[in-house]
Amino acid sequence: MGVDILNNTLEKMSDLVMAPRKYNQLLSDDTRHWFELINLVVLSSALALFGIATNIINVLVFYRQGLNTTVNISFTGLAVSDLCSLVTLLWFNICENPYFAKSDVPMAASEFQHLTGGFPHACFTRITSWITTYIAAERCLCMAFPLRIKEIISPRKATAVIVTIYLWMMISLLPEYITVYIDWKWYPEVNKTLLGLKFTTDRHRVDGLSFLLYAVYMIISFFSVVVLTAILFSKLKRKIEWRHGKASSVKPSESLTRRDKKTMRMVVVIAGVLIVTFMPQVIIFTVGFIEPEFSVVGKYVNFFFMSWSFCFVFDAANSSVSIILYYTMSSKYRLTFHEIFSERSGSRCIKNK
Repeated sequence: MGVDILNNTLEKMSDLVMAPRKYNQLLSDDTRHWFELINLVVLSSALALFGIATNIINVLVFYRQGLNTTVNISFTGLAVSDLCSLVTLLWFNICENPYFAKSDVPMAASEFQHLTGGFPHACFTRITSWITTYIAAERCLCMAFPLRIKEIISPRKATAVIVTIYLWMMISLLPEYITVYIDWKWYPEVNKTLLGLKFTTDRHRVDGLSFLLYAVYMIISFFSVVVLTAILFSKLKRKIEWRHGKASSVKPSESLTRRDKKTMRMVVVIAGVLIVTFMPQVIIFTVGFIEPEFSVVGKYVNFFFMSWSFCFVFDAANSSVSIILYYTMSSKYRLTFHEIFSERSGSRCIKNK
């Protein structure tokens, strides 16, 4: 029984490798290769390097400001998930680099990258989407109950929510990491023993479960962000109209503080960026449900992988641009940012003297 299961698994792996040659592809193997090379090795890697540096700065800024407010706690959790998402994406792209794959590193890069880079990156992108959903929901509660929001959501509760999101998303990867592991394998095509993926005998029971959960969680969080952002945008518009005397129906007692309004605007922009950058993934999942051949072993496998290479670019962009939004929209962030770097430049001057 165990041998049969292992043989079936190996046949699936063989299909995955040979799929581009079995069908008359809409996209040639060479074209797919160049798209992956440009999108993954060049564009998303450059964005990842930039984003890793900027998210480290974000964490430092929010830590300096103090993790005693729900906003700072949420944005710190978002910065950490973005940072981890970009680090794992960068490693995935390094494995994708043909020079790395052809080097003397004793690993099957195309297999190694999925367990050590692909799945962790997917996990942290889900964490990012759900933290953004939580931040948008918190702002909706803030505008609905402006006088009671501190009672409804305290820093302790906010921390618990962020930690729960991290644990929840990580637990959903257990089916993969329990049934797939890295070990030494013989590869006759290169006549070498390399580190690659191996599967437990009960792999068939959870095959594809993590990817399904990824799709479901991503789609739910995406549409939740869309709805919550629409509510926030509508409320902001009403506040502006009330301020100009165009909507007398809005009660003055419902008005938010100036700081809350700035935070709400920033959340709307951050959520808007996530909606735009995650839209390609939602489209790919939708097309996959409609057309089964649009998959890793289907007729349109080359087009499938080419589409996902663009998604990685959008992922990297979403996780990298937050510092620009914070810096341009938050005077408090700018002040702390300049304080940190003025101190560092001052200490360097003293050392040079």
